[in-house]
Amino acid sequence: MAEIPPNSARRSLLLGGGAALALGTLPIAPECFAQAQSVEPIQDIYAPRTKLALLIGNRDYPNRKDIAPAHKNVRDLKDLLEYYEFKVRDYVDLDALSMARVLAEFGAELRSAGESSLPGSVAVVFYFCGHGFQSAGRNYLVPAGVDPSSEKALASSLRLNEDVLVALPQRYPGISIALIDACRTDPSIRRGVDDFNQISAPEGMLVFFATRAGRPALAPISPDRNTFFAGALIDVLREANGVTPIDDLFRIAAIECQTRVKAEFDKVKLTIPPQFPESTGNLRGRFVIRNRHLEIIRGQRGKGVKLIGVDAALLEQRWNVIQASLRPARLIRLCEQFAKDFPGSEYEQQIRVTIAGARQALDSQRSAGLSGDLFEETTGDRDYRDDLIKALRGDKDAAHRIALAYRDGKSGVAAAPRRTEQWLRFAAELGNGIASWELSEIYNQSGQVGDAARFEKKALDLGYRPPPRLATRGY
Repeated sequence: MAEIPPNSARRSLLLGGGAALALGTLPIAPECFAQAQSVEPIQDIYAPRTKLALLIGNRDYPNRKDIAPAHKNVRDLKDLLEYYEFKVRDYVDLDALSMARVLAEFGAELRSAGESSLPGSVAVVFYFCGHGFQSAGRNYLVPAGVDPSSEKALASSLRLNEDVLVALPQRYPGISIALIDACRTDPSIRRGVDDFNQISAPEGMLVFFATRAGRPALAPISPDRNTFFAGALIDVLREANGVTPIDDLFRIAAIECQTRVKAEFDKVKLTIPPQFPESTGNLRGRFVIRNRHLEIIRGQRGKGVKLIGVDAALLEQRWNVIQASLRPARLIRLCEQFAKDFPGSEYEQQIRVTIAGARQALDSQRSAGLSGDLFEETTGDRDYRDDLIKALRGDKDAAHRIALAYRDGKSGVAAAPRRTEQWLRFAAELGNGIASWELSEIYNQSGQVGDAARFEKKALDLGYRPPPRLATRGY
């Protein structure tokens, strides 16, 4: 068992007894109080018990292209995941055959674990640190010993979608996480973007990239330091309280990584855009990361351990109101009031992430010229409602899935071309290049040439590379 992170004792006091948290009398916003009596959360929360991880760190590359922190990344991430009770397989400097072999073995282990598991009970992590590149819209992971700039790199490397992610998707409500700590540049192009940031993740999967399409993933030259992506991710996960969902933790890690890179750039007076990680996901429900230590703390709170000066039941009711809110502007107000009324609560991280996502959604709603009524549909099944809540918190992939639901008449809603167009516009404004391209196709078919051209350009600007069948358009 790995050692407990140094701040766990402090967290235990905060989450368990809360003796140091004196908040006094709490003012209650009238609109919150009116709704806090009966609102229940409408998203499932999972804390998986079966946890598996595969870590690969390739440092050894020819022509002085070693990635110095790769081995340290694997060691540190292994220690962290073992603290969270993952069963970890870790490897360094694997050639192509070895990478394919360990992926096959890991996939077989995952399938065996999933066959006997309850919904939401399995979590899987795949981490790769090494060279990577893009070509013709695909991401490639480069085995050790292969120069990523050489002619044989394309044939020798593993395709992320076809060779890696196929081993990971969940066929049940679980979570598989792919952490890709590699460059996403394409040696064959110079326009700086490609389409892999616009994939649709398989159901049950979250893919977290160290950098955006067309950009490098940066690393110190010292083997005693982590890459900026891994360092930020490890530090954020080390401080996880067992309450903040994993996708929210990744958003926090993305901001922390960008901050660290910018600080390094400022030291040497570089002005190029810093690295900014991004993710794409297709999860049902929310997933938290815990171990027995954090489960005990949560159990103690459930048995009546309370924060001084705080009505725990009221706190939970107010939080549930936030979770069920379906308008970005109102969601921002509720979160800001919650932060004032319950400073230092265990939801503090989520409140910050929710406010940031809701502001992005509000800006996108206004840019798309959409009414807030769009978000208050009373129809739809649980998957639709789950995606609706995520979309209103800035999730571009969830917004796109809602558009597809209206296009195809699924997820409990009837086919509705107008709703399809509206949700595609919203998803495009949130940054989904696939949605922008699909919207341009709708406008082309209806003869709206100006709108079609605008959203075609937006799709390209967002990094979406159109399919080969559309190459006659000049792309």
